Amino acid sequence: MHTLWSSDPLATYPSSNVNALDTLKLLFMWPLYSASISLMKKFGPLPPGASAEGVAAPPAPVTTPTSQLPTSSMHVLKGHVGSVSVVRYNRDGGYCVSGGKDRTIKLWNPHKGTLIKTYNGHGYEVRDVDVSADNGRLASCGGDRQVFLWDVATGNVIKKFKGHDRELNCIRFNILNTVLVTGSYDSTVKIWDLKSNSFDPIQTMSDAKDSVVSVYVSGHEIITGSVDGVIRNYDMRVGQVKSDHIGQPVTSVEMSHDQRCILASSLDDRVRLMDKETGEMLAEYRGHMNKSFKVSSAFTFDDGYVASGSEDHKVCMWDLVEARPVRTLHGHEGPVLSVACHPKDTTLLSASADGTVRVWK
Repeated sequence: MHTLWSSDPLATYPSSNVNALDTLKLLFMWPLYSASISLMKKFGPLPPGASAEGVAAPPAPVTTPTSQLPTSSMHVLKGHVGSVSVVRYNRDGGYCVSGGKDRTIKLWNPHKGTLIKTYNGHGYEVRDVDVSADNGRLASCGGDRQVFLWDVATGNVIKKFKGHDRELNCIRFNILNTVLVTGSYDSTVKIWDLKSNSFDPIQTMSDAKDSVVSVYVSGHEIITGSVDGVIRNYDMRVGQVKSDHIGQPVTSVEMSHDQRCILASSLDDRVRLMDKETGEMLAEYRGHMNKSFKVSSAFTFDDGYVASGSEDHKVCMWDLVEARPVRTLHGHEGPVLSVACHPKDTTLLSASADGTVRVWK
C-alpha cells in the first residue's frame, strides 16, 4: 500500500510555519537554487533526466560480473570490545568508521587493515555513525539520547544536540553537510541545523507509531524505517510524506544509486526491494536470518546486487533483479549486524556482534 498522507505542504509538520519550511528547503537544496531559480521557487517535480541534486542523471552502469564479487576476508579489524553495531565507508571509500557497545567510534584504513583513531566521549553504546561528504566531521548517536558531532582530525566533540526523549537508533548527514537527521526510540525523526548556533531541532516528524530504527537522506528526501512496519518518504520540497506498509518491523532502509528504489530489511527474514514512486514490491530476497536484531542491507556500488548481514553469522548477497543468491560469506563468529558496500568497487565491509569488522574482497 502506498499512501500520500497529505497534499498540504504544512499538514504533516504541525509545528511548522512558512518560514520554517522555507528554511528546511534552503538547508536541503541550496545548490538547486543556483541551477534553476524558477524551478525551485515552485518546488515542483524535477525535469526528466534530472537527479535530486539538480544535474543530469548519469547513464546506468554496467553490472559487475558475479565472478568479481567478494569471496574472502582480506582483513579482520579488531579493536572494539563487545558487539560492533555499525560500519560505514566515507564518501570515497578510502576509510571507514565503526561504532559499538564499548561506547567508542573507530576510524580505520580498511585497505591496510589498520586502526587510525579512536573517538571517546559517548557514555553509552554507539548505535550509528555517519561521515560528512567533505570527510571533515563525524556524527554519532546511541544510548546517550544526544547527537554527537566530531572533528575527524582532532577527535574533539564539536557540538552535542539534545532533544530526543529516548535512545537514538540512527543518524545521517545530508549531502550538503547542512543538516543531520536522526531517528529514535521515542518514535520521532528530528532535523538539526548545522549552520546555526542553535542546539534545538529545527523540525520534528512524529508520524511513526513505534521506534524509528533507520534513516536515509538523499537530496530533498528523507526515508525512514520503523518498528511499526512502515517505510516513510518525506519530501522536503513540499512537506509531504508517503508511506509504504510492510507489515513487519523495519530494521534498515537504503536508496538505490539511481534514486528509484528503496531497499528495506525487516524482522521476518526478508529484504524487500520497493519502487520508490509507486510502493510496488519489485523483488524479495531470502536466505538470511533476521528475527531479533537490527540488521542492515545495502546496494553494491553499481546497483547490481544486494548485500545483507544475518543473525546466523554470515553475509548474504543476491542478484538485484533475479533475487537469486550469488554469494555467502563465512567468517564471523556472531550475528552480522551491519554491512557497507564500497562506493566505487565490489569491496564489502561487515560488522558483527563478535567484536570485529571484516573487509571482504
